[in-house]
Amino acid sequence: MLASLFLLSTTAQGAAYYFSDIGVRAYSRGGAFVAGADDLTALYYNPAAMTRLRGITTTLSVAGVGQDIMFDRADYPGEGPLVDGEYQDIVNEAVTNGAPAYMIPHFGISGNFGLPNTTIALGFYPPYAPDVAYPKNGPQRYSLVDTLVIQTFTGVSAAHKFADWVSIGGGVSWNLLIVEQELMAYVAPETITNEDPQYDVYFGVRAQDNYALTWNAGILIEPPSKKWAVGGMYQPPITFDGTGNMYADFTESFWYENGLVTSGRPEDNNVTIDVTMPPIVRTGALVRPTDAMEIEFAYVWQGWSNLEALVVRDINLPIETSISDEPTMVEDDIVLPTGFVNAHSYRLGFQYDIQDAATIRLGGNYETSAIEPQNLAPNMVDTNKIGYGLGGSYHLDFGLSLDVGWSQVFYEDTTVTDSDVRQIGVDPLSGEIYEGRVIADGQYSSRLKLLGAGFTYNFQPKK
Repeated sequence: MLASLFLLSTTAQGAAYYFSDIGVRAYSRGGAFVAGADDLTALYYNPAAMTRLRGITTTLSVAGVGQDIMFDRADYPGEGPLVDGEYQDIVNEAVTNGAPAYMIPHFGISGNFGLPNTTIALGFYPPYAPDVAYPKNGPQRYSLVDTLVIQTFTGVSAAHKFADWVSIGGGVSWNLLIVEQELMAYVAPETITNEDPQYDVYFGVRAQDNYALTWNAGILIEPPSKKWAVGGMYQPPITFDGTGNMYADFTESFWYENGLVTSGRPEDNNVTIDVTMPPIVRTGALVRPTDAMEIEFAYVWQGWSNLEALVVRDINLPIETSISDEPTMVEDDIVLPTGFVNAHSYRLGFQYDIQDAATIRLGGNYETSAIEPQNLAPNMVDTNKIGYGLGGSYHLDFGLSLDVGWSQVFYEDTTVTDSDVRQIGVDPLSGEIYEGRVIADGQYSSRLKLLGAGFTYNFQPKK
């Protein structure tokens, strides 16, 4: 019963667990890096573009990823705790994400290994996702207190150029997923319709899958003149079966302080959560009006609607009470519908080579939200957004390029008045789960910031 109380809250999560761009050069161009990829993040954007990497090439970059979030929950006069026979007002102050920027590295190495027109590469390239943390007792607590999602790709890719103008590439990767989340749940009889913090119970879960596999494939068409190029990439859905633990902390609640629940921190150390990440399609077309100038338009589709539900299995959580000598065991699987929608992104990128010494880059993008407004909540703020990037590279004679990039993404400010996201309530006497109060009405604003640096080194630089 209490396990499902926590896990049902994950239906309030937004669809986009991670951001759609990685790599200093890529986000400096607004994410338009499908037909024009020229470093080892091609493993992620379009593996066919690796044929541009001649000789032995290595890339290393680190980016700081931070998301500023503000949530100002709606106020509710006369719907708060009962004090001296009168219900108090619920007056909520705005809360912000207090987590620092999250540092994310990328690195890889590629080579031709004596194979004409072929490039083979090995890389490590996590998608970008920030840490999010709010005050423990803040007005957002029923949606989220703290969360962290980590996903990594580590794999090998190969690309081959045919007839001097068509490149085909693909790769396989080993994937890691770690999901951590903490929040408050509301444990009170359904007849208590007001909001009283004494009935809050702190819940946490951590799940990890170390062994998921996936693949991607891409194509690049570029004539010998280099005046234009088009490219595309497809990545299928990735299914994770995360195993881990969950706990409930009753020690500061009404139920523990009054002796009704006797296990202060019950745990289940072997739960399983099934998560499916979306299929992705990337396309891009570029032109080079001069040898030094490149302009690319790219479109990215992310099929978040493919994640129809989260499935929680292998639940075995004992809850000890003063009502019975035997603990209540929670064992049923839970299927959680999501209601996510697909996201569409449009990017325009530009770069210009200043002789052989440097390259400047800039770009912009627009991306639709993967969450409908009525499903928006503080644990995943994702609205329609517009962003820009800028950066550059300094090229040294012996094959080393130093890269730096900056990007901001501005989320559309949104006021939600018809939220479908509710408290997950539980009647402590009957064990019945019910929908509680609306918890996500209010004002949302957000901004994403990316700052990174890195290098690409070619052991056989062009003369």
